[in-house]
Amino acid sequence: MVASSIIVDNLVKVLPNPSSLTIKPRLEYCVYLVGRILKRMSMEYDGVQKSNGEEYCMMSDFNSKSEFKKQVLLEANLACATEALVLVKDKLESVSQISDVTQVLPLISVIRTVNSNIYSVLPDESGNLVELSGILGSIAMDSGSLVEAKFDFRQTNLESQHILAEVNLIVDSKINKQYPNLNF
Repeated sequence: MVASSIIVDNLVKVLPNPSSLTIKPRLEYCVYLVGRILKRMSMEYDGVQKSNGEEYCMMSDFNSKSEFKKQVLLEANLACATEALVLVKDKLESVSQISDVTQVLPLISVIRTVNSNIYSVLPDESGNLVELSGILGSIAMDSGSLVEAKFDFRQTNLESQHILAEVNLIVDSKINKQYPNLNF
């Protein structure tokens, strides 16, 4: 562990690692940032969902409307992004010890995937997602160095893929229930 020291009254006093002092505020900021992003994303999702619902009720030929299908896919992307960020927020809020911080590694990949999926729809939030993944990366590295953790990126990638697959399954089910007459 890296620490600094000072001499006080001819005794060497070891000071805590400065990174360990900044992990909790950065983690709290990440939770706040995810909340802000979710709020904006939920507003966009609600608008698209409402618009799609109204159009769906007025349609008679469900399979010839390619533009409507694009809108439903946009709704599905926003729903996936929202669900994924809710999971991210829940995991971040569950961190209670420094050894728990290593569980944020898969979240970084999830956040980057969400960012790539919503970049064209919410470009302002894209910057916030980039900031979020950068902060989480620094938190993971700082906490890993403090507890001398070894990161298994294969396992991390599997975990992030599992999270995204779970979210996609939930959203596919929700979209199929909402628009039962559409064939994708």
